[in-house]
Amino acid sequence: MTTTGTGDLPPRPVSQIAWVPGRSAAQLRAQRIAPAGYRVVTVDDVPSLLSAVATGSISLTVVEAGGVHHTAGLRAVLQLREAFPAHPLVAWCDLRRIDTAQLLELARAGIQDIVREEQDELPHVFSRILATARQRSVAAQVVGLLEDVIPRRLRPMLEHGLEHAGEHLDRDEFAAVFGMTRRTLHNRFLRAGLPSPRPFLTWCRLLVASALLEQPGHTLDSVAGVLDFPDGGSLGQYLRRYTGRNVTQLREEGVLHTTVEALRAQLRSMALASRQDVEAAAQNPSSVPLGSLPLPGVRG
Repeated sequence: MTTTGTGDLPPRPVSQIAWVPGRSAAQLRAQRIAPAGYRVVTVDDVPSLLSAVATGSISLTVVEAGGVHHTAGLRAVLQLREAFPAHPLVAWCDLRRIDTAQLLELARAGIQDIVREEQDELPHVFSRILATARQRSVAAQVVGLLEDVIPRRLRPMLEHGLEHAGEHLDRDEFAAVFGMTRRTLHNRFLRAGLPSPRPFLTWCRLLVASALLEQPGHTLDSVAGVLDFPDGGSLGQYLRRYTGRNVTQLREEGVLHTTVEALRAQLRSMALASRQDVEAAAQNPSSVPLGSLPLPGVRG
């Protein structure tokens, strides 16, 4: 297998895609249509794949599913998912040659998306799936860490913010995705004890950045490039402002763990402030003008 350097990666490097379980006509086709910035390399065995992912030289894995390759491919997916839960995994198959049971096996094993070989405009589809697979993988990891503090009805908004963390989402556009005005979304977040949409979207960007920084081979500059921060220094400043830790401290304590705990601490603080406001209003109701009781999570 050909690999790139395994040290610090520059912003927007050429991303190597591992193809398992071995060379085939489908692999050669994927190699021909891979978009700019991606290179498809063949990995002959699972230990070599795990080693390449650990060093950061592989950013995404495509598994050929169905037919004679299915069992070996599924075995690789299961081992890779266990060793690297956030690593993006995509299946490549021809739906005319794979049965429903095999598709279910892939989904249960942790495949994030499927490239259908028989699709029209395959190069465009392949490019789109590659661009979103890593983000979706990281989003799923972060949602799992926060599912006990984000109300179920608002979880799709968290997922959307995470999956589009590199796009500078506008608050009006973000609200419109869910059929709301910005004001309606703002009030819904506050009633749920969440930050208002602007800081909420910033938290989404920083959570994704923190997850990527824990993956092998990533630096502040490379993650800043992925998420469209001006540079690594700017990303570091945002992390420090929101977590209270510099990058060295974050790496020592666990970047994603520390960022998640910082968000949890803010949510606890907002909940406490809300309770204090309500209690103060209950003790002296005559001092609160009708209709002026603050929304939960809002002070002043």
